[in-house]
Amino acid sequence: MKYKIRIVIFCFLLINLQGCKSADLPTNEIVLSEKKQEAYLSHAKPAKHFGFKVFPVINNQIGMKGNARLHPNHRAIVPMASESLPVIEIAGRNYRDPTFALIDTGSPNSWMEFAYSQTINTDFLSFRDRYFPYTGKYSTGGVPAYGAIAYQIRISQLFIEDMPVYIRMAVGSLGPLARNIETPKIRSILGYDLLRLFSYVQFNFINRTVDFETMKPFIPNEKWVLGKATIINAPGEGLVLEGALFDKNMPVVLDLAGDYYLAYENADSPLARQVSIGELVFRQVPQTKLPVNTTTRLGKKLFSDLIVTICPQDKTVYFEKPN
Repeated sequence: MKYKIRIVIFCFLLINLQGCKSADLPTNEIVLSEKKQEAYLSHAKPAKHFGFKVFPVINNQIGMKGNARLHPNHRAIVPMASESLPVIEIAGRNYRDPTFALIDTGSPNSWMEFAYSQTINTDFLSFRDRYFPYTGKYSTGGVPAYGAIAYQIRISQLFIEDMPVYIRMAVGSLGPLARNIETPKIRSILGYDLLRLFSYVQFNFINRTVDFETMKPFIPNEKWVLGKATIINAPGEGLVLEGALFDKNMPVVLDLAGDYYLAYENADSPLARQVSIGELVFRQVPQTKLPVNTTTRLGKKLFSDLIVTICPQDKTVYFEKPN
């Protein structure tokens, strides 16, 4: 069944699209000196000790790839701490030092602010005395970031072990990674590299909750389902779905951390006539322009009255609306 939504708001979008442009450094942050960065990196642990794979990337650098470990049969339903975006409370071991994290489905990686990384149990990672600098497309505001491991993160009573993260080498903020969210203060980003390990993650934008399930499959309410979309593999991107714009098939990033409707490289008018993701069709969608060769992105505003459930193991995203 195709569900058609007419958006009648005629507005020009002002958004913070992560990775699309550089941003000035926040005035409340201090970038670590190269000497201090090297001092912390010198204590790095070998990535292969944690089963992480090492591979070459651009400019003779090295990259790493590994998965966090989830405890079986764990589930957590937590409230959103932001009025509009999926911000939740997380903590380290024994629920020490709770803080706020933005769940960023559009980010292929997870992130942590330097000062917070030092209050919980983390280590930088290395391979033969070389470190893992971030070389992806997301903007860090010009601040270096390095691969690390967070030994335990808690979401309520749900435990995440040995989570790979990039630590941005500045104290006081996550820069553009925090998407201009000022309250509550964002000190971590949970990216799609983590979300894809769950059986499902559900964003209920009506009740403002997020539901994490490690093992049990998601069973949609057939009376509520408006449509579903297929997840496709897109290296270097976050959560990408089969979509279409003006009846032209194309991959689209599902960016539930973005406070906008649609971002498209060829946007030449305030409204897009039609946008589709799987069985879901939207009409007259406010849009903003992206740089050339950037994957089309759909922001959270498009789904603000829906329940969005990501089922990575089934490669499906469900869109529901209670009757």
